[in-house]
Amino acid sequence: MSVRLLPVAVAFSCVAMLAGCSAEEPAPPKVPPIESPKGLVGLDPCALVDGTAQASLGLGTGVPGTDELGANCKWSGRSPKTVQLTAYTSGAGLSDLTKKSNPDASRVRLEGYPALETFTTGGQFCRYDVGVAEEQAIVATMDGGRPDSCTALQKLLTTVLSDLPESK
Repeated sequence: MSVRLLPVAVAFSCVAMLAGCSAEEPAPPKVPPIESPKGLVGLDPCALVDGTAQASLGLGTGVPGTDELGANCKWSGRSPKTVQLTAYTSGAGLSDLTKKSNPDASRVRLEGYPALETFTTGGQFCRYDVGVAEEQAIVATMDGGRPDSCTALQKLLTTVLSDLPESK
């Protein structure tokens, strides 16, 4: 009888091993290297949007805060209704954000920096996660921008990214 059970035991072991292998999650896609890293550590997110940008977008004074991603600043206005910038400096930057991103997010580049773009149909809401250094990213959201939130947020991020200091 023990001779008949051996093939069954071997088959069961193989199935158990294969089941364990298939349960592994696939590795997230690699984030492209960041060629001209910028530094966010120690910066006040409210200082990332200057008075000219605030005025051109019709935004009020930025209100500092924090959330699960880090220090942020939120501005309110009419169009856009809200803008928020978060300095993500406590993890692996865009690599972390890629793992947690919306499956509909698109990989794009903003001013040469790798980014994820997530938006709603009709362009009311837009989010960019922009890798500015290996372990740092800006998470930017806009609700109610004109002509659409992604176009308006891209314009704002162009200024923000150019004004960031070089990483040390």
